Amino acid sequence: MRRKITITLITLLLFQSCAFAATPNKYAAAQKTAPYQILQPSFVGDLLIRTFAMQTCGATNPKSLQAIYGEDRSIQILETDSAVKCQNPGIGVKVATATINGNKATIVAYCDPANKAQWKKCSTADISNWGGYALWKVPAAGKLHGTEVEVIVSGFTYTNLLKIARGMTTKND
Repeated sequence: MRRKITITLITLLLFQSCAFAATPNKYAAAQKTAPYQILQPSFVGDLLIRTFAMQTCGATNPKSLQAIYGEDRSIQILETDSAVKCQNPGIGVKVATATINGNKATIVAYCDPANKAQWKKCSTADISNWGGYALWKVPAAGKLHGTEVEVIVSGFTYTNLLKIARGMTTKND
């Protein structure tokens, strides 16, 4: 009986390992066609990927990457060629600057522009209440163009936003 259980467990582990190894990395696949560096998050908390797409950014521009993790609490990652402006992150207040892997990033919190008191006092603490984003550019490397990266969070703190952003690595790392 013990032998059957052991064989069953080993078989399950082998098939699970094979299935995991066969799962394609969407970021690596995107890098094969993108002329700019693709970055991949190393930390997304307990969130599962919900959407991953290479989206059109005008007729002649390279496609931009969009990845969304989670639902109520969420992380949205937008990446595009740094020479092209494909996304508009929305209205917010610049609440900080930070260094993300050697690159200067703008940190924005989403505060209500209709609420003048809130808008005036908007700070990094409001990222956990209303959401926010980090926006930075990664310089070109080799034959790959530079990348504009935007990490938008909802339901995460400023500290979590920085952890997620700083965990973004290129497929060349």
